Amino acid sequence: MNKVLYLVLSIILLCSCERVLIEEPKAQISTDFFYQDQDDALLALTAAYAQLKRGNGYYKQKFLSSMFAASDQGLSDFVYGDFKRGTITSTNQNLPITWKDIYIAIRDANNVIHHVPDIDMDEALKNRIIGEARFLRALHYFNLVRCFGEVPLRIEPIQPGEEEGLPLSSIQDIYEQIIEDLQFASEHCWGRQESREEITNDLGRVTNVAAHALLAKVYLRIASAKRTAIEGIEGNRLYMNFPESPEVYYQLAKEECDKVIGHSDFYLVGSLEEWVELFDANNGNSEEMLFDIQGSTIIGQGTSVSNLFSPRDAGLSGGGWGGSNKLLPKFINNHLDKNDPRYQNSIIRDYQNTTRSYLINPGVTGYNVSITATGEPKGVLWRVFTAKYIDRDATTEYTSQQNWHVIRLADVYLMRAEALAETSQDPAQANADINQLRNRVEMELFDGAGMSMDAFRTTILKERAAELYMEGHRFFDITRMGVYDEVCRITYGATDGARQANDYFWPIPITEVAANGNID
Repeated sequence: MNKVLYLVLSIILLCSCERVLIEEPKAQISTDFFYQDQDDALLALTAAYAQLKRGNGYYKQKFLSSMFAASDQGLSDFVYGDFKRGTITSTNQNLPITWKDIYIAIRDANNVIHHVPDIDMDEALKNRIIGEARFLRALHYFNLVRCFGEVPLRIEPIQPGEEEGLPLSSIQDIYEQIIEDLQFASEHCWGRQESREEITNDLGRVTNVAAHALLAKVYLRIASAKRTAIEGIEGNRLYMNFPESPEVYYQLAKEECDKVIGHSDFYLVGSLEEWVELFDANNGNSEEMLFDIQGSTIIGQGTSVSNLFSPRDAGLSGGGWGGSNKLLPKFINNHLDKNDPRYQNSIIRDYQNTTRSYLINPGVTGYNVSITATGEPKGVLWRVFTAKYIDRDATTEYTSQQNWHVIRLADVYLMRAEALAETSQDPAQANADINQLRNRVEMELFDGAGMSMDAFRTTILKERAAELYMEGHRFFDITRMGVYDEVCRITYGATDGARQANDYFWPIPITEVAANGNID
């Protein structure tokens, strides 16, 4: 088979079922064949991106649901019950899937980072390709270190015949690698749809702005986790080993946010109506979305995110199954302002399935249920579904064109607001950034003058809950802020909601411990 035909077939496979080069965690790409020219480099990068779409998306659709269940937001599918109750053990059936898929994704990023520098090609494009791969590797390790804590840090391709696994690395070493990768990506990735030498940075690819935004998130995580560790939160004790003070990391986070907010490629939408439209299935990759994982109606390219968050058989997602993740009243009443227009306008207010009708109740904490044919009332369903992931055009549960939203600009404004307040110890310094988001949805402006820092931290968590709920941030927010036990008890009660220090990280899967003699 000649090389051109092989490349064409490889691309077809990547775009359909993504089976090329991704089945075995230690499988190698043949350097003799694949890394000869620019086309090879781009194809390898495509394989690295493909890992984010494998198995219907973002780590086989397990990752976002696991984080949701581990947070305090509400109900999830029964298979995530251990995450909800804080009783996860190394034998949990969901852990190996997430663990394996993240390390497969790291493997493919490592192959690009290691082999592409040797290709004779345009330097700017070469560095862009490497920068995108380094962003992806940083994202994968950031997810690993936030979920599992100390993990093996592999930054070189596995060599043929290599069997022995790596030992655990400290979280400080892992974060140092993440920061180094994102700094390179921020310098060498291109802008949104930027063109050079007739080559365009297509929508959906990593940008320099996305790298700055993720780097801000990394610094904010270190800052707040170390601050709470100093204050006695045992779950964050590993962050005590970072050399600088929390204030230094807050300042670094603020500086990265400045670089994002001052960039012209991305901007906030300006009205409540436009904010609602951000989550339209046809509106992926808008100028407020800094990095999205792509969905599509094409068979093999769709995501399952609509089914994970929309009620079953309601015509709001594909058929077969649905409604895995939903908000509970105690979270709504205690951890966000339920009168916030962002909440009021991003929930499903009414829907029908084959026999029953559901109408949001006056307290916006559940649905009044009735039989559709007769109107006979059937009580209240105490849960609320989000409207952020609806896709009425999805024909199956795996053909949603809804993107997985990894980070958007509103998050950056909230991160900068938090960093400004923390570095100055003055919540009023957060006014401008918080009010950028409040003003556009026509709500009362925030004024932190005279507010204590403890009160501000509660407020910023509520603000993040209203703006970003069900987008994959809450679990990480309540752990880095050291309130994991406190907030989960409010939603789930003293038994299911109890969280210990060891619950801040998930256990490494028993399958990995058994296979890797270097992990105790």
